Amino acid sequence: MRARWNLVGPLVLVLVMFGLLACAVTESPPSDLIAKDDHVALAAWYAKEAAGLRWKAEEMRQMRDMYAKPSYQPAPKESKAELIAHCQLFIEHYTKAAEEAERMAQAHRAIIGQKSERDR
Repeated sequence: MRARWNLVGPLVLVLVMFGLLACAVTESPPSDLIAKDDHVALAAWYAKEAAGLRWKAEEMRQMRDMYAKPSYQPAPKESKAELIAHCQLFIEHYTKAAEEAERMAQAHRAIIGQKSERDR
């Protein structure tokens, strides 16, 4: 039984960590805004999300630059190249997510514009 836990325990921990990361990175807009068809608030929500994702990408750039400095000495189990590559993957992920959030904000702004033209 103990041998089984030795295999299952780490797997569960990894799955929980990835789940938490996924929740932190890919948040969906509030369902009440969607239900109310509130495009003004949705556009603002997506714009705020894009700004937060750009900030996360910038944090990863700063971390990547820190790892790249000659004075940085990684732990024995790590290499500079692995750490830099890891940061680069997050930079790309956050940047793409920010671009998508900005496209969603623009789409909601376009809907607002269409509705205001119809109402005239």
